[in-house]
Amino acid sequence: MVKANKFLEICKKCEAKCCKMGGPNFTEKEMRSVLKEGYKNYFYKVRKGIYELKSKKAICPYLKKDNSCKIHKIKPLLCLCWPVFPKFKGKNKSYIIIDCPMTKILSKKEIKNCKKEASKVSKELIEVAFDYSTVSGSTAKLIDKRFKKFKVRNLK
Repeated sequence: MVKANKFLEICKKCEAKCCKMGGPNFTEKEMRSVLKEGYKNYFYKVRKGIYELKSKKAICPYLKKDNSCKIHKIKPLLCLCWPVFPKFKGKNKSYIIIDCPMTKILSKKEIKNCKKEASKVSKELIEVAFDYSTVSGSTAKLIDKRFKKFKVRNLK
């Protein structure tokens, strides 16, 4: 997990592009934590125990105007592991790293910590984003267009 204060200025300068890809999926436990803290409900159930965010123009509804995160202290696992994500092929799990401005300054230890968080992400949570998403076709195209601006590489 990466500390927000260390990277907040980088994220603001990049305009939090990672948060403009529809927002992460949440487990039921993560969703309940957000609601328990009194944040507005933007959740839509897509599958048992997995929730997607309702967003406008594919922007996470918990992203502030200054490109910081409203729910930073309780953000979901998919945000905690950024920019490292698991990649599933059958029963095998590997990891990718997404090159964003923050990636360039992460230490090996910080990348290792992100990978540790990514190791907790279930195959189902990743699959739901691609196979069961409720976003419209035009929103999916917008998210895909934004994601393609990132370079992705395998992480060892």
